[in-house]
Amino acid sequence: MKKELILLFDTLRDPRDLAEVIHLGLAFDIEIELTGNSIQPTHVKVINILDSWIHDFRDKPQLDHISIHSDFSKRITALKKQGYKIIGTSSTIAKAKPLSKYEFGKGKYVIVFGTETSGLSAEKQELMDEILSVPMKNKTRFFTVRAVAPILAFEALRQKGLI
Repeated sequence: MKKELILLFDTLRDPRDLAEVIHLGLAFDIEIELTGNSIQPTHVKVINILDSWIHDFRDKPQLDHISIHSDFSKRITALKKQGYKIIGTSSTIAKAKPLSKYEFGKGKYVIVFGTETSGLSAEKQELMDEILSVPMKNKTRFFTVRAVAPILAFEALRQKGLI
């Protein structure tokens, strides 16, 4: 059964980032989807990191909440057909709505995270129903995926009354 919230990561390549994402999915019971040229969840570095955080992870990996899709656009189209609202993330897009002003209502959502180096391309932004940003007080350019994903996931789950 599909859940009300999916986190989708496009071309996630850093083993520690993926380990953090897998851990987040386990902690909040969220489905995680990977697209593009993402590192595999079974990569030895990812498993070693998770095993240092979760007892016996190497012997009993918990990866049932993760799926991999090669084509980003096809996956977004399929999720839209399943009734999901697609929410992109960006700290640099002028039209991005601040998370503090967004209401996750009823229904199913996919929160999409672009690549670490370039975010969501203009072409991929066009596939989004909405784009959100997490406001920052200081002049940093962006949050890393391992910092911003838990913020967005927690707020979506909190608003929907799922935590």
